[in-house]
Amino acid sequence: MLIISFLVIRPFILAIFLGALLAYIFYPLYKYLVKKFRNKTVSALLLCIFIFLIILVPMGFMINLLVKESYVLYLLVKQKLAIGFFEKCSSDFCHNLKDFLQSDFVSSQLKEITKTVTDLIIRKGSSLLMSLPRLLLNMFVILFTMFYFMKDGELLLKRVEKFFSNHKNKYLHVLNRLKEIIHGVIFGYLLVAIIQGALGALGFFLFGIPSPLFWGLAMALLALIPFLGTGVIWVPASIILLLQGIFQGSNFLIFKGVGLFAYSLLIVSSIDNILRPKLIGGRAKVHTAIIMIGIFGGLVVIGPLGVIIGPLVLALTAELINLYLNDSK
Repeated sequence: MLIISFLVIRPFILAIFLGALLAYIFYPLYKYLVKKFRNKTVSALLLCIFIFLIILVPMGFMINLLVKESYVLYLLVKQKLAIGFFEKCSSDFCHNLKDFLQSDFVSSQLKEITKTVTDLIIRKGSSLLMSLPRLLLNMFVILFTMFYFMKDGELLLKRVEKFFSNHKNKYLHVLNRLKEIIHGVIFGYLLVAIIQGALGALGFFLFGIPSPLFWGLAMALLALIPFLGTGVIWVPASIILLLQGIFQGSNFLIFKGVGLFAYSLLIVSSIDNILRPKLIGGRAKVHTAIIMIGIFGGLVVIGPLGVIIGPLVLALTAELINLYLNDSK
């Protein structure tokens, strides 16, 4: 029976996990609504509607816009490769660069890359449309799970606590540590990365970089990876603007390059050092190696949601191993 039950829920395990995670994140707001309306069902329903309208619907529009921006970026790069990034430049360097890009070997390689990118965009776009019914079903499962985890979460925890009554202290320790790990990963890493990506996208928009949403998403993902960060995107972008300004004799482009570099260094990168200590505090520290391996492993095994689930599962597993080793001493 257990095997059959697992097979039934297996297609929705990630959706159930995400619903439970959202229920935990928004639980303080749910408790506030319960005090306000004095009705658990109404409070949970209102919060689910709020999350659907504020998070899930805008996310759908953002994904659609992101796909469009990706294609626009591809067309722009293809155009630039055809006419040259420094088409207004008359220096020997620019002529040599143009000759290099238009050589038979480099030209054929660039055409192959652009063809691969085009096929990928078309394939992913078609796949997204075909999987739309599945996405809607998963969205329903997420909201449904979230509703009942908020409404009956306390009762469920009491039943689990009763089941582990012989090891109550260990159960409470693991539960508290799980809360700290979720707090650390969600608020200390994911939220900071989203803020950095949003600020990075705003900077690219203000300084006229094409497809700012695409680059903002790239910066948010890179912000999750230790030792890389958003600089992998904004440093080359600033240098390209600066070089374009120098080769074309444009003070405006030089100003944009310097401005983008200063904005990204002082605002996008520094926000990490300002926000993370305040959001995590001293209680929910998770080792950098666990975060990094969890992100990469989660992406490979689970997909995009692995960015969240991977570090959480790995950090909790490490805590359980640590608890077992302490008990065996």
